[in-house]
Amino acid sequence: MKSEAKYSRRAILKRLGIGAGFLPLLSTDWSRSRAASAGGFPLRFIGITWTDGICPPDFYPTGAAGALPATLPFSLTPLAAWSSKLLLMRSASKQQSPIDLNVMIDLGAPYGGHFTYPALFTGGVSSPNGTDEVPTVSATTPSIDQIISDNLASTAGISNAQLNVGCRPYSTSTSWRSGGIKNTSQTDPYKLFTSLFGMTDMTATQLGALHARRKSVLDFVGGELTNFSTNLGSDDKAKVQSHLDSIRALEAQLQSSTSSTAVCTAPTITPTGLNFNTITNYPNHVKFMSDLVAAAVICGKSRAVTMDLIDNGGGNSLTFPWLNIPSPDFHAIAHQGSANYDQKSQIDQWFYQQCVAEIVGKLAAATEGNGTVLDNTVILVANDMDEGAAHYVGNIPYVLIGGGGGFLKTGRMVTFPKQVPNNYLLTTILHAMGMTDVTGVGDPKYAGNIDAQLTT
Repeated sequence: MKSEAKYSRRAILKRLGIGAGFLPLLSTDWSRSRAASAGGFPLRFIGITWTDGICPPDFYPTGAAGALPATLPFSLTPLAAWSSKLLLMRSASKQQSPIDLNVMIDLGAPYGGHFTYPALFTGGVSSPNGTDEVPTVSATTPSIDQIISDNLASTAGISNAQLNVGCRPYSTSTSWRSGGIKNTSQTDPYKLFTSLFGMTDMTATQLGALHARRKSVLDFVGGELTNFSTNLGSDDKAKVQSHLDSIRALEAQLQSSTSSTAVCTAPTITPTGLNFNTITNYPNHVKFMSDLVAAAVICGKSRAVTMDLIDNGGGNSLTFPWLNIPSPDFHAIAHQGSANYDQKSQIDQWFYQQCVAEIVGKLAAATEGNGTVLDNTVILVANDMDEGAAHYVGNIPYVLIGGGGGFLKTGRMVTFPKQVPNNYLLTTILHAMGMTDVTGVGDPKYAGNIDAQLTT
């Protein structure tokens, strides 16, 4: 019998007289997946998307790479309180993003900004169909939220880790289960509230007792493994030691989850009965969904979230009377390009205030050990084009917020000397989520990462 099989997880448990039913408890870290931060807290991902690009002068900082300026660009000012948690990316010589949707450009669609949602979080798309005016495109690979969720299910036995929500996504989505199959967003905050918080959860006492029972089993197995390895040779001892390390990591996770002071509180979703097809209720719609996303993450009800704030068609008919911009609609304003950056920048800032800052603030206020839930989260804010006038799918503006348990080095702007495909960014995010063995996301010809730029 091969030594590797002799001291496999299943073989060792058998020697200890422990049944296979114990395997799921050990599966979390046996694969050495970094599904938790160094402190043992869960790692989370949130993707937030809207359409129509950005206004480069009001979005990208000026100056050299390094610490962020004291005053953030206009569009990003709602995030000023958390600038130390931001990671901005810019081309070295221009105020533009260094991230291209190469898979869209490969299809001969460099100006197809209104059908890029399937590419933003997947990095793999099919050839466009339809007409020049209304092209359609489908993802050919799963999105990173789906990949994270599938990994948690297979390595840690965590089900229902995924949450997909939207405010006006209609039939479009940034989240894809697999090639050709997109995930449907929940768009009704009242229904989402009921599904997330409608059932009574364990009390703190019940949860503590459960953790104590699990840890007592781990204590027993750890002691038995130590005794078991006493008379083994050095190679076999090393294999058993790796199992012991897995058990100690699990103990750390159990301990950290009980010592965390993060408070799980259901948000207040009032008033009830609002019609979210009415434009005047759009601000409430966005805020309700933002609060639910934050609470779902803090309360451990989701670890991989996507949130689409507008459909991929461009926000036709969506006006902003609460910003004193009653007309034209968002799509038309974006098409005016630099001639109407004033109104477009106001709208962009509003999205960062009403949604992104709402989520960031709540995660930053939830303490976990010596840090916060935000410290153990990666938020990726994306848009489907660089600037609304041309619909160009190069220079896609992404913003990273949160450190992924210390994986990302935040509080700075990183400049790139040349363009890179968004596949690299998606791979690095999976690395931040603990999936360090992933070599590429989406189209295999764009395997690679930008770990070096974002972690050092």
